[in-house]
Amino acid sequence: MTKTILRLTIAGALLLTTALAVVAAKFFGAYFFDVYPAFSRWVTAVLAGMTSVVPFALCEFLLAALILWFIITLVRAIVKKRMVRWLTGVLVVFCALLTAFVCLWGLNYYAPPLRERLGLSDRQFTAAELKEATIYYRDQANGLAGKVARDENGVMAEYDFGELAKAAGSGYETLGQSMEAFSGSTVRVKRLLSSPLMGKIGTTGTFICLTGECCVSTTTHSASMPFTMCHEIGHRMAIAREDEANFAGYLACAANVRPEFQYSGCYAAFRYCLAALYEKDPAAAQEVWAGVSEEVARDWEDSTAHYESLRDEKAAEVSDTVYDAYLKSFSVESGVESYGEVTDLLLVWYFERLK
Repeated sequence: MTKTILRLTIAGALLLTTALAVVAAKFFGAYFFDVYPAFSRWVTAVLAGMTSVVPFALCEFLLAALILWFIITLVRAIVKKRMVRWLTGVLVVFCALLTAFVCLWGLNYYAPPLRERLGLSDRQFTAAELKEATIYYRDQANGLAGKVARDENGVMAEYDFGELAKAAGSGYETLGQSMEAFSGSTVRVKRLLSSPLMGKIGTTGTFICLTGECCVSTTTHSASMPFTMCHEIGHRMAIAREDEANFAGYLACAANVRPEFQYSGCYAAFRYCLAALYEKDPAAAQEVWAGVSEEVARDWEDSTAHYESLRDEKAAEVSDTVYDAYLKSFSVESGVESYGEVTDLLLVWYFERLK
């Protein structure tokens, strides 16, 4: 009974710590976020440096070990009839992981918008302005499409994963020279051993703050691979929201000297902008699409077929529901739809920094 009470006390203390941290982030953000993002980047950089000594995604093995521990201890608890003690032990482990996640990185969901940190304005855009920006990103993608290697079908060739993984951080190193928000760790991205599963649930990558690892599925389409790598590194830069990580990924790709990154970033930006334009003005979107180069069109069509061939609808639906609930629990009201909200950032960047 003494162990049970102790475990409940520890779990309660951890939950209280987590709650206080969230309160501080929500209600004292003006002071809290003067220091927290830098702290978060520093911690994840230290962890990333430690885990970078192994070439594989350590987080996958740690997760497997955690699941194995759960099963073994459950069986033992059933045999010895100590379910209460087992449940309190599981509760402590869960609370410890939750507290570590929230305090080390999760509070970045409550940070001031990235646009504020980059000195960008916050305004609404007309359909005509959206069309103009979409044409810009289309033309950029068109111009870069011929600079990347292509296979016999005219689709962007698959570059060596390890080579891309090492080069993905260089764009952030350039950005970090003038923008503090991008001054975190740029150690290499890792491939996921669970990539076949990721393909089934429609996930291309993940960032694990407790190990500092940015991981990408090898099932990610070739035209999106460099951008996806930069997106995940963006999360390690203490950029939690998906739309902002998408924008960071675009900026990092644009700042990279390698054409495959430049193309992948513009290709992604064009896709997001065209999707937004199609919702506002389908006719205008058709006009913009008419100017797409053959190379970009092939990448788009091949990407659609690629992901459809991998995706398991039931598994993907469950995954999307869980992730949607996770995002909304951190005040991201649009949930999984927040990925597409990067369009607003791409537009303001075009009109204020590129045009």
